[in-house]
Amino acid sequence: MRLLLALAISVVLTAGIGSCGEPDSEQAAADLAAMKDDVDAELRDMAGALTGGGLSVERAQGRVESEGMSTYRAEDYRASAVVVGEGAEGEQVDRAAAALEDAGWTRTSDGLDASDPWAQLERDDFRTTIGWTKLGERELVLTLDQEGEVEVPTDSEPVERDISEDISLD
Repeated sequence: MRLLLALAISVVLTAGIGSCGEPDSEQAAADLAAMKDDVDAELRDMAGALTGGGLSVERAQGRVESEGMSTYRAEDYRASAVVVGEGAEGEQVDRAAAALEDAGWTRTSDGLDASDPWAQLERDDFRTTIGWTKLGERELVLTLDQEGEVEVPTDSEPVERDISEDISLD
């Protein structure tokens, strides 16, 4: 009986080790493209909700970011856009968050009275933060991320940090 148990454990471990390995680069690229499409579509929906809430959305951009280390590499896609409105900074953040709540988002936290007002919301597997820039020109910025990341082969070149693409909001 012990021999059978040891043999069964050996087979399971061998099968597990055999299935581990580097992710397929073509599949990783397809998964990242799907994530990009999902995030861009969600950002367009958000822009529609914000515009209906008396705000406007400008300069939407997305970019791929490298994550991980030498033993694990992944890429993630994030989008951002500038939200334009009138009124006090905290009021603008609250109005943007309320417009997204009306569109099905759930506010998870906020700091409307902070020196740099902000709000965080979630819907499905998306997370967004609306807040004021702390450096450079003072703007209300919405950032959007989809939960998860795409594992890529460890020998993949890291993505350049400053490469962003414009996202059409139409």
